[in-house]
Amino acid sequence: MPPRNLLPKLPITPAQRAVLLWVMLVLWSVWLCGLGRQPIVNWAGLPLMGQFWLAMFHPQLDSAFISIIFSATAVTLAFAVCGTALSLGVGFVGGIFCSRVCWQVCWPEGAVGDGFWLAMRGLLVVPRAIHELIWGLLLLNILGLDPMVGVLAIAIPFGAITAKVFAEILDETPTAPLQALIRSGVYPPVALLYGLLPQALPNLISYGFYRFECSLRSAAVLGIIGAGGLGYQIFLSLQSLRYEQLWTGFYALILLNGGVDAWSGWLRRQMGFVSRMDLGNQPVAQQPRAKSPPQQPKGLLWGVFIWLSWSAIAHRSLYVWPTSRLIG
Repeated sequence: MPPRNLLPKLPITPAQRAVLLWVMLVLWSVWLCGLGRQPIVNWAGLPLMGQFWLAMFHPQLDSAFISIIFSATAVTLAFAVCGTALSLGVGFVGGIFCSRVCWQVCWPEGAVGDGFWLAMRGLLVVPRAIHELIWGLLLLNILGLDPMVGVLAIAIPFGAITAKVFAEILDETPTAPLQALIRSGVYPPVALLYGLLPQALPNLISYGFYRFECSLRSAAVLGIIGAGGLGYQIFLSLQSLRYEQLWTGFYALILLNGGVDAWSGWLRRQMGFVSRMDLGNQPVAQQPRAKSPPQQPKGLLWGVFIWLSWSAIAHRSLYVWPTSRLIG
């Protein structure tokens, strides 16, 4: 046996320490949750599981139930549109104030900018840490059965999350145009408006649509606590083990999310948005021609028109949500 001091030493890198710590954390979490202490599969529930998956191929499509699902879908869409609009407004303003580049431009010297930046980021911790379902239960005790419960339950946490992500997008956007405007004497807020936001706009819009998809799912979940819509109808079908009705609600929710994703791609194409990597790899001969720019305002106007149309649907549906809850 070689001497102990001649044994090779295997240094552990910080990355390996992080992986080891994560594995230990997972094992501790599995033990704390009690996984493996009881049978994982409830074999008595397999027949119900089979009925659930078989119902996927024959959802209930009679006219009476389709009418109920259509009304519930409109209510869910209404809450999602209103909650997303409010959260994007809060997130856009909050993202600018939580962006480090914003404070570096406004206060290039001293610790004042860093202090404001840390304070703004700290304000976002509380609303982001509380789930929208908890916000819904809290607001339900304060506002009662009011449509604003569903809207605010989505807007408060999603606004804070959107502000954080928007701030990170702005901080990761190249600042060469912004610095050029600042050095040429442009007022800092104007420089941010013209030198930074146009570059970040495609990523901001993409994340806004992603947040819209999340709002649709959250609006469905909030229906369980009394907000109405698809969530409430799915909850009723699940309680009565009507899996055919359950899958009809699932398909409606899937179509909503798919429609939002398709609209997002269409709007980005109409506005001529491409990624910065595509711009860097695009040959000079394939640059957009002079007649392409007029199409961008057209796509923007169509997007605004559809958004206003959905907002009108939301305004009308918010007043019929209690009725949908009584339809079983």
